[in-house]
Amino acid sequence: MKLISLREQRVVPKKVQEAMNGAQKYIETDNVINLVNCLKSNRSALSRIGLGVIEGAPSSRIESSSTAEARAREEIVVLERGIALLEVVITIAPLLGLLGTVSGLVGVFSNIDAEGSGSSRVQVSSGIAEALNTTIAGLAVAVPTVIAHSYFTKKLERMGVRMEVLTDNLISAFYKNPSEILYSKLKGLVGDKEK
Repeated sequence: MKLISLREQRVVPKKVQEAMNGAQKYIETDNVINLVNCLKSNRSALSRIGLGVIEGAPSSRIESSSTAEARAREEIVVLERGIALLEVVITIAPLLGLLGTVSGLVGVFSNIDAEGSGSSRVQVSSGIAEALNTTIAGLAVAVPTVIAHSYFTKKLERMGVRMEVLTDNLISAFYKNPSEILYSKLKGLVGDKEK
């Protein structure tokens, strides 16, 4: 499921990246409506952050940056959903393996104690086998989970950095040549936003 929700096309689509990178061109050609429409037509994290920047454009650059950062944090929290579960599995799986190991060894030693030094090799070997099998099971769960966790964490980090750069480009475009006319157009375009 996380593979689907973290597809780059869902989080930072090329179309939205191109629109945000070309924001200066949209502004210079008095065609901001196309930029806003592109962002509104897409339901990605990046487009929601971009719309947040545009909504706050008449405020100061610092306020716009703060708003964008807050919105980006919200989006990252949503994208990170489920990663904590992987962390729990990574922690618990080896512990369950260790519990099985200890349980198997306790069985071995209790058999030795109960039967003295003449305990059967079968009982000892079955206790050791239980110990080793549970260790293997714990590691078999933990190792792939560590790999998945690392993959998703790095992917989120890459997309987060990409969103940050694109958002900064968008903010820079709006504050390069601030204009009351531009801001009044933006208010009309973003003011009728869809929820």
